[in-house]
Amino acid sequence: MEFDLHTHSSQGSACSRMHIWDLVQAACQKGLEGICITDHDYCWDPGELVKLHRESGIQVYSGVELSTSMGEILIYGVHQTLLHLRDDLPKLVQLVRGLGGFMVAAHPFRTEFALSSLSREECGMEPIQVEEMCKRSVFDFVDTLEVYNGRSIWQEIQAARKAAVILGRKGTGGSDAHSVLSVGSCVTIFDDPIKNEAQLLAQLRNGSYHAKKKEDPRKILGK
Repeated sequence: MEFDLHTHSSQGSACSRMHIWDLVQAACQKGLEGICITDHDYCWDPGELVKLHRESGIQVYSGVELSTSMGEILIYGVHQTLLHLRDDLPKLVQLVRGLGGFMVAAHPFRTEFALSSLSREECGMEPIQVEEMCKRSVFDFVDTLEVYNGRSIWQEIQAARKAAVILGRKGTGGSDAHSVLSVGSCVTIFDDPIKNEAQLLAQLRNGSYHAKKKEDPRKILGK
């Protein structure tokens, strides 16, 4: 089952240009079985998501992309505000695990790849060493990391995939979509059927999934 685990709606993320219903419709049109809405520091009402599921036929769950002192973290299975814990990761982990949730380091190397390799050399910066980046404290707290992100350049994706191997983690995939064109560009494929959020979380915890980058929709449209 293909799920896009990282999407943003205009209702919960000021940076998104996509209304929630447009997001759901785009996911349906692209053949996804489900999506997770991971707005920035925003909690969706589960009742609204149930309504979206009933009206669209696609599974709609929510997470949150929490801005923390160690970077942005995708959190699934928790439906309450976590803002008070953004600077206290030990307590955040305790709460999330107590509620049966799951934590993913979102696009963990985006800062390093904000500059191209050429720009880094011109600035006198050392080449990026993935092994060193894997020593970051954030990886001691999260369950895994995002290896395929629709807004990441290929070098960043390669680094994340290498880090997942070094850390011995199964990496997730998500489009990080802020517009309908990007929905489903990167996905997480689950091994077994999913009928509810509990089953989605169980497969994440069991590692019964793999991530995939799909064809860039802009190339398909010839743009």
